[in-house]
Amino acid sequence: MKKLFALICCIVMLASCGTNGLQTMKISGDFAGLEGVAEGDLFEVKVNDEVLQSVALDANLAFETEITTQPEQFVGLWKGETKYVTILTSGTDVVVDYDAEGDVITVEGSANHDAWASFDEELQTNMLARLYTCQSQEEADQIFEEMADYIEASFLANKDNIVGLTILRYVNYYGDAERIPEFFAMIDTKFNYLPAYVEMETYVNNARNTIIGADLVDLCLPQSDGTMVTVSELCDAGKWVLVDFWATWCGPCRGEIPHLVEAYKEFAPKGLEIYGVTFDRNGNEEKWQEFTQQNGMEWVNVWGTDAEGQWSVGKPYNVNSIPANFLFSPEKKLVAKNLRGEEVKKVLAEHIK
Repeated sequence: MKKLFALICCIVMLASCGTNGLQTMKISGDFAGLEGVAEGDLFEVKVNDEVLQSVALDANLAFETEITTQPEQFVGLWKGETKYVTILTSGTDVVVDYDAEGDVITVEGSANHDAWASFDEELQTNMLARLYTCQSQEEADQIFEEMADYIEASFLANKDNIVGLTILRYVNYYGDAERIPEFFAMIDTKFNYLPAYVEMETYVNNARNTIIGADLVDLCLPQSDGTMVTVSELCDAGKWVLVDFWATWCGPCRGEIPHLVEAYKEFAPKGLEIYGVTFDRNGNEEKWQEFTQQNGMEWVNVWGTDAEGQWSVGKPYNVNSIPANFLFSPEKKLVAKNLRGEEVKKVLAEHIK
């Protein structure tokens, strides 16, 4: 009798656990009226580039399929190389339809997707739309402040689901990026199966490198003649080093160059060195060299684009856009970052006497 009871308990436990936390969800929809689709078109349901199911549109341009994955997941619906929608699932069945009146694809049945759609609608059609049409810097600053508050509140309201993880990316662009490690710590580690979680974890680890007072993460890159130069050796020589990520094709970067040239002329004799890391495209080395010479960039100029054309050397600094710069003291401590325009000379004057 005891063995029978134990067997029954085991069966109940297995049934309640399911398949290692995975869940089966039905995805159905109707694309009638959507331009570019036809009967028989094959759609793929993907998670992390893995095809979980393929389903063809019927004569009514409708479809229905089932997938088994984590309850909370980012599920893409693709036709060929085109992604039609990303669904933020909640472990429930969802319906994907084409709304001809609004000319949009809608998703119903997932609380997570509803929360994300509501956040995105407010951000895009209200706040960003106002930002693009504002008439003064004062008005823009006010909108940015509203956006930061809204994004933070939305994250806190969704920190227990995958919507919060998605919203956290926006903090970097429109909120207080210094708080990202604090916010990320609120997200449950159970979501570590998501690439988005792993990416944010890497970002947070790298973000510690860009907190004022952080130790230098060294770079060792080649000058035009092939000579390798490290940032640490410049600091060891008693230099204040401004590590500047830029490229000749970057308009805002070119706009900063006159300010850097002026600052270098004034502060180089007092101990400043600029370590200019270009992200020019491979094959444009000669153009880069000519540009630095023609624009009076007499500091240390090094090549930062890797063999695959990526900005890998900028990852420890979370450099996803340029220009970006970081000022290190001779003691190899970060003292300032992302200096622009006249602010460059102002900050340098505060540190280099």
